[in-house]
Amino acid sequence: MRALLVLPLVLALAACDGAPTASFADAAIVLPDDPNELPAGPYRAVVEANCTACHSPSTMLQQPRVSREKWESIVGKMRKLYKAPVDDEAARQVVDYMVAIQSDVSRETPQ
Repeated sequence: MRALLVLPLVLALAACDGAPTASFADAAIVLPDDPNELPAGPYRAVVEANCTACHSPSTMLQQPRVSREKWESIVGKMRKLYKAPVDDEAARQVVDYMVAIQSDVSRETPQ
């Protein structure tokens, strides 16, 4: 009885005439250009250096207006949960920038 159970396995293995082959192709993701640029503001270069690897300017500019405390929480989450390599000083500067551009009255949207 045991031989009958092993026989299908032996036959299946015998049908394999070589190691399986696999081919890998290089893949690249090309993201579209973002037509928006971050507006001038304090620490813009810090934001570009630390945030644009993951966030497009369009994404950053579409964020709802929130308090400084909320931006501190958001930047803290990026650092802790998502392991964004942003040091303490740069994190403070990112918050300063986001608060500054969101308080810019020239960016007000009409109601």
